[in-house]
Amino acid sequence: NKFQSGVLLAGRYQTISPLNHGSFGMVFMARDLKTGQKVAIKCLTKKGAASEAGFDFAVDEKSEELVLHRRLGAHPNIVNFIDTFETEAHTYIVLEYCERGDLYEAIRLDQGPLETEHVRRFMLELVDAVAHIHAKGIYHRDIKPENIFLTQTGSAKLGDFGLATTEKWSYEAAVGSERYMSPEQFDSAGAGYSPAAADIWAIGICLLNVLFARNPFTTPTEADPLFLDFSRDKQSLFDVFPSMSQDTYEVIVQCMNLDPRKRSLEGAREALYRVI
Repeated sequence: NKFQSGVLLAGRYQTISPLNHGSFGMVFMARDLKTGQKVAIKCLTKKGAASEAGFDFAVDEKSEELVLHRRLGAHPNIVNFIDTFETEAHTYIVLEYCERGDLYEAIRLDQGPLETEHVRRFMLELVDAVAHIHAKGIYHRDIKPENIFLTQTGSAKLGDFGLATTEKWSYEAAVGSERYMSPEQFDSAGAGYSPAAADIWAIGICLLNVLFARNPFTTPTEADPLFLDFSRDKQSLFDVFPSMSQDTYEVIVQCMNLDPRKRSLEGAREALYRVI
């Protein structure tokens, strides 16, 4: 579990540098010696090896994330699956490498989409990605800037399906990142929620991040005064973001309706086309 550069894996991938590290294992950059292209390799620790190492989290020998990637197939706005291999202790998933990193870092460095046309194209690509995964019966549950990656040309690619589900209705609490979770995911009554509708809510939060480099709420609960205002009057977003255009607001309304049944990917797409 300690990264080493220059190691040849599966007789094909030469490790270059670490990209990310978490409780699941790590993601690192490598070069595919077969194609000469850089790739991202996600290393997942198997359960038996995790127990021996004292880890709290691990994957089964047949990683659910790997199964989901195979089900998704290829799409221009998804971080696409390339290959997989395994050792006794780890499962490796080889994925597309996105040269410009993730959207969170791009926003932090003021290198995200800036011009209106670029923002519109970027968000339409994200909507297309989510529409594709939903059509495949997969729901991401962790859509946020850290999981949206940028290609060299600035196109969007949705990645990291580690929390994704195929269940159309979920009772799992606290899945995802609080600032991007939908209000119904905080419902203490335990009625459950639609992961598809929660994904659409997160698209709206991501749009506000792209435009204004911050979230509108800490959490979408009545304990947050800004969300409480929003729940009473959606127009209160103009107080939080005074420079927001009416066209942008119309996109937000399609994504962040408090009634999950009224959120619409197609409505968001149509509203994005109207943004000037």
